[in-house]
Amino acid sequence: MSAPQCLHIAGWTTCGFYSRAASVIGSLSILFPNRLKVVHHAFPDRTAYRQWLVEGGFRDKVKDARATTHSSSPFVWLSKSTTEEEEPSAEDVLKFVGGHDDTLTWCRSFASPGDDNVAEMAPCMKDDGHTSDHEYDYDLVVIGGGSGGMAAGKEAAEHGAKVACLDFVKPSPAGTSWGLGGTCVNVGCIPKKLMHAGALLQQSVQTDLEAFGIELPNKGEVSEMEAETNGESSSPSSTVKWETLRENVQNYIRGLNFKYRVAFREKEVTYLNKLAKFVDKNTIEATDKKGRTSTITASRFLIAVGGRPAPLAHCEGGELVISSDDIFAMEKNPGKTLCVGASYISLECAGFLAGYGNDVTVAVRSILLRGFDREVVDRIGAYMEDHGVKFRKEVTPVKLEKLEESGQIQVTFSDGSVDSYDTVLAAVGRHADTAALNLEAVDVAFNPKNGKILTEFEQSSTPNIYAVGDVMEGCPELTPVAIQAGQLLARRLFASDNEPMDYVNICTTVFTPIEYACVGYSEEDALENVGANNLEVYIREFLPLEWSLPAGRSHHNAFTKVLVDKTSDKVVGIHFLGPNAGEVMQGYGAAMKNGLTYSTLKKTVGIHPTSSEEIVTIAITKSSGEDAAAGGC
Repeated sequence: MSAPQCLHIAGWTTCGFYSRAASVIGSLSILFPNRLKVVHHAFPDRTAYRQWLVEGGFRDKVKDARATTHSSSPFVWLSKSTTEEEEPSAEDVLKFVGGHDDTLTWCRSFASPGDDNVAEMAPCMKDDGHTSDHEYDYDLVVIGGGSGGMAAGKEAAEHGAKVACLDFVKPSPAGTSWGLGGTCVNVGCIPKKLMHAGALLQQSVQTDLEAFGIELPNKGEVSEMEAETNGESSSPSSTVKWETLRENVQNYIRGLNFKYRVAFREKEVTYLNKLAKFVDKNTIEATDKKGRTSTITASRFLIAVGGRPAPLAHCEGGELVISSDDIFAMEKNPGKTLCVGASYISLECAGFLAGYGNDVTVAVRSILLRGFDREVVDRIGAYMEDHGVKFRKEVTPVKLEKLEESGQIQVTFSDGSVDSYDTVLAAVGRHADTAALNLEAVDVAFNPKNGKILTEFEQSSTPNIYAVGDVMEGCPELTPVAIQAGQLLARRLFASDNEPMDYVNICTTVFTPIEYACVGYSEEDALENVGANNLEVYIREFLPLEWSLPAGRSHHNAFTKVLVDKTSDKVVGIHFLGPNAGEVMQGYGAAMKNGLTYSTLKKTVGIHPTSSEEIVTIAITKSSGEDAAAGGC
């Protein structure tokens, strides 16, 4: 839980406006003790109050034009710290709220149920000791050149900070390395989405063309084409050339790497291809690729090193596996592949590899996509099985060995079964890439199980050291989250802004062969947080129009679910399983941020014919027992 806001109110005791405002904010602090702390500065009379505020110069030290002309009672502000000082400090003022009317307006916003007021909650951050006249090399040094680190560094530079960014990619155990941009650009979202898109195109060629009147090659042409594939994955209508796919994807990524370096130059951010290690809270040792070291100092540090795939532990021959760090750069088609793990990374890789015609198996220790809505996940599993992905359930690999004759990897599973694969990809979780940072030397608290840094408002236990993105404990591992958190943090540090990152109601999409997007609670989490008696679950099963002609699309429908808190009519979760799921969900995420209700959803006119309209027309409740399948317009 984040620290409460600390609201200070100053005025003289017999002032009616002071008494009324103090009473209202005092009531709020009683109702919301975990969100609001109030500190009173009561003066005996108007003269004493003005002596402190005007003649004493307190208001002139507050960095707000409204404050420097304010002379009435009360004078209200939010502070950076939550400690009660006998004498109020102007240096501790985070935001000037105003007088009586402004304070009541602030209180209404604070108590409004619309968006849980996260955007209105000014973070109470510890003083990190930064001054504009420090003698360090930089105002801010960012450690890590991924999405969050780059965004924070450029934003800080935009506001006048002198910034350096250190980024050094340690090769994967299989030897894969990459350029500036972090996981998402190089070995994550970008190559994954491109290969996923290609696999969907391949499926469409196989499944949809004839139904839409597009002629396939005749049998003679197919035979000739198959003879020319030389072992490449092929279908009766297309051939997959892995080397071409890999080259095009990697060329696109290299173009992004170059653009990021240009962007740093344009923002005057110093880019250093060096590995960082803390010496003290204001000093790091930087090591380049030749092993040469140098010392860099800064007033503030931001750790944004992200995460790396966890190794396949407790498995003999585990060094034979690859990870998502390697799959997109493989020189040759992975061939028959075993994906170990049931995470979204594992299922996404399994999905596009199977879509390209590969023989793919997923080894599942327990359940698919832990943490996501179970009803939707079950549908994903069934769809993938129907589209060629095999699942070995309740097993883990216990031994891997290289076969000399075939070059394949023989895998022995925990149930005693054995099979051989060309490639074994481990996707069994990720850990923060913090082991080499020497965090112990600077007293930065972290979770010893995964290396993730413990923070409040992105600030670590050492006040001048911050963290954003996947390296932060409790942070959704999503690129847009890291970008926005980094930008907002930079504004708070260098632009006197107050807005914290809102980690609530963030959309996400799983790019399995049938895409799944969601925002808010899963049904299981909603039952726990809202309660079974207060939860209404609306469901809808439908056939997307573009799937209606091909016979091969008729086995599985798309599906959507809306979760509503009956006590407030507020939508607490939306789930969509079907084509272009991410594109469908983004707008609903904005609505959820603004307190979307089921009544508002029903009043929204849908766009026809689209899959997204199924969400705004949803009306069948799970509790009614009615058939949720849709038919016709």
